[in-house]
Amino acid sequence: MGGPDSSVLALLWGSPTRVLLVRKRCAPGSPWACDLALPGGGVKRGEAPLEAAVREAWEEAWIPPAAVRPLTSYCCEKTMTAGRRIHVVIAALQGPAEPRPAEEEVDAAIWIPLHIASAKPAPVRHPYRGVIEGLSLPGGLILWGATLRILRRILAMLQEGEVKLNTPQRHI
Repeated sequence: MGGPDSSVLALLWGSPTRVLLVRKRCAPGSPWACDLALPGGGVKRGEAPLEAAVREAWEEAWIPPAAVRPLTSYCCEKTMTAGRRIHVVIAALQGPAEPRPAEEEVDAAIWIPLHIASAKPAPVRHPYRGVIEGLSLPGGLILWGATLRILRRILAMLQEGEVKLNTPQRHI
């Protein structure tokens, strides 16, 4: 079956726990247009999923690699629309970081409370996908699909003690 197509970084910090998300630019023709996602992208030849996730967090949101403390990872979450296999790296923020969009494909980098993922999805209108099941967030952001499934799994892992965050309250 092979390795993952993509790797994402679920970067966590604080109490209540927050997670870093980026919004893919709303560009016509992009398969990820207007999608809220974890920083991530393709795993390059010879690159480990952890390396890819950390590289992509730097490229998309200016998160310095030194600020990332990996906790655990799992493979693979699969996207329903593109069938991509995603390796998920769960990490704690361990140093200063000022996330901001750093690439043409990303137009926002934001921290959201992780507990939002526990809300019940409802029909929402996505600018490019029409009506989908998801969560409507402030600022017209929509959390849905693989990103929502990943965040729900991480929330469960934290609640069950499979992942221990133990990070200082403030790093921003």
